[in-house]
Amino acid sequence: MLNSLTSLRFFFALAVFFSHLTFVKTDIAWYNWLKNNVFFEGYVGVGFFFILSGFVLALNYQQKVMQPDFAWKKFYIARFARIYPLHLLTFALMLPWVVITGIFQWDKTIVNAFLLQSYIPFKAYYFTINNVSWSISTEFFFYLMFPIYVIGLVRYPKLKYFLLLIIPAIIYAEPYLIKNRDLEKGIFYINPLVRSFDFILGIVLFQVYSKMKQSSINFTKGTFIEVFTLLLFIAFFSFHDEVARAFRYGIYYWIPMTAIVLVFALQKGAISSALNHKTFVYLGEISFSFYMIHMVIIKYGNHFFPMINSFIKIGIYFALAIGFSALCFEYFEKPMNQWIKKKWIH
Repeated sequence: MLNSLTSLRFFFALAVFFSHLTFVKTDIAWYNWLKNNVFFEGYVGVGFFFILSGFVLALNYQQKVMQPDFAWKKFYIARFARIYPLHLLTFALMLPWVVITGIFQWDKTIVNAFLLQSYIPFKAYYFTINNVSWSISTEFFFYLMFPIYVIGLVRYPKLKYFLLLIIPAIIYAEPYLIKNRDLEKGIFYINPLVRSFDFILGIVLFQVYSKMKQSSINFTKGTFIEVFTLLLFIAFFSFHDEVARAFRYGIYYWIPMTAIVLVFALQKGAISSALNHKTFVYLGEISFSFYMIHMVIIKYGNHFFPMINSFIKIGIYFALAIGFSALCFEYFEKPMNQWIKKKWIH
């Protein structure tokens, strides 16, 4: 994994964290503006993760997948070890909360435990138990399909143009296809088949990166490109209110997101150099734990300590999320990953 991209994972996980601060109720105008216009759009972080996932898997496995002796079993076990133990831990941590609040239901619990919730386009299923785990359900589908996607894209290179036009066409036709507005999020934001196009975009992006990584971009020019890329993202972000939400779930941010992944993968400028600092890299390494744990902290905190000032809660929740994420990464996520690989991969 390239260090600059590892570091960026934390900042996009932080965007997701801010998007979940809907519990803050205040009359302060500047905060309400931030909540409604900036924090609310924090779900862009998930799109970044999906694109980055396709890019990183292609970086590490594309050549291997194309070999006749590719170890499919080894690949799938490694992917399982990467995400399922932490999902199971946070799932177990959330079960008491579900029981305490009286919303426990067997069907939703079973679907969530086996990471099947993203296939059901109803909020009562995909946002149950630990809400953010829907994205892990979708991600695991990507893992299952990755070798097939790579083989198809390599053998039929023109296929990528066809694939990347399908979703925009479907969304344009959305008003005629989907009469129930409640299904919009479940289909265009959650569904693994639809979000596969973000993932495939990451695979295609790696192919572009492979041709560009030896480019002779000097440090000054590289810094300019990195700054321009971030400004491009800010520009897209600033005009998001002008765009239908179905597009904003993925397609609208494809251009700035792919630019960010590609430019910072090249690591040619001052910003990517700063992102290589060990502090940022470590925050990126614990970002998966941070992403999975923060909703557990928010839900329990809001339930048991409703009297605490909302702004104070933000600081407490963030500190706890960082602290528990680091502990979880060091003493659960990494050890479990290594144990599963050692146990099942020979």
